[in-house]
Parts: sequence; structure tokens; C-alpha cells
Amino acid sequence: MCESSVLVESGGGKTLLMEDVVHVEVNGEDIKCTGILGETQSAKGRIKEINLMTHTIVIEDTIQGAYE
Repeated sequence: MCESSVLVESGGGKTLLMEDVVHVEVNGEDIKCTGILGETQSAKGRIKEINLMTHTIVIEDTIQGAYE
């Protein structure tokens, strides 16, 4: 399958935001992730990295500490 895990990078560490993500929608700094069953999570930041080999997406936190 092609689902990805979304991680938020903040303060030098990474925190898991959501697993089994199949869709990512970006609107400025607003990032909305949708999972395989239709559940959603939102974050503010910018996409720093998308790694298709490891199925990970890293969002850089632009509101320091919001996801720690």
C-alpha cells in the first residue's frame, strides 16, 4: 500500500501526527491530512520533506511548540 506517516518537526525532534495518510492538502501554512478511513488531522507549518521510499512526510512546525 502507499499510505504515509506524517511527522511534525519541532524543537529538534519529530512527533507523529498521523499514520496511514492517503491525501495531503496544503493551503498556505494550513496542512490537512486525510487517512485511509477518511479521518482528518490538521497542522500549521510547511512541508519540509516527502520520502516516498520510507512513506514519510515531515512538516516543519512554524508555531514553535504547538505539536510537542
